[in-house]
Amino acid sequence: MSDNMRVPSGAENIAPGRLMMLVTVVQKGKGTFFADFLQTFDANLQVCVVGRGTARPDAAEFLGLNEKNRTIIFSIVREEKLDAIMDALESRFYTVNGKTGISFAIPLSSMIGKLSYGFLSNERSIVRGESDGK
Repeated sequence: MSDNMRVPSGAENIAPGRLMMLVTVVQKGKGTFFADFLQTFDANLQVCVVGRGTARPDAAEFLGLNEKNRTIIFSIVREEKLDAIMDALESRFYTVNGKTGISFAIPLSSMIGKLSYGFLSNERSIVRGESDGK
């Protein structure tokens, strides 16, 4: 790697925490409720799409997924909030979503741009360009 391509000293670990992509599958019509609920955990970016299940009828029946139309929510959340989010979702799946719902997280391995990271992590000091004194 040439000298002009090297990461500046001290810039290697500017991220205060790891980001995760949270995928949440809920009944069609419940997407807005769950997206609003996830936003309370500082999820600044969420995308809702309509999905249609393709599981075998016996597997869908076993999982309680008889209705094939679903809303899939893709959210970016901080890793340190993931346990609290998953616990809260489990409770909401039981009370709001007819005892059904699926949620899982995928770690994001890299991010291009300090401002993009700041926005997605809801880290206002990064977005504003504030220094922590280091």
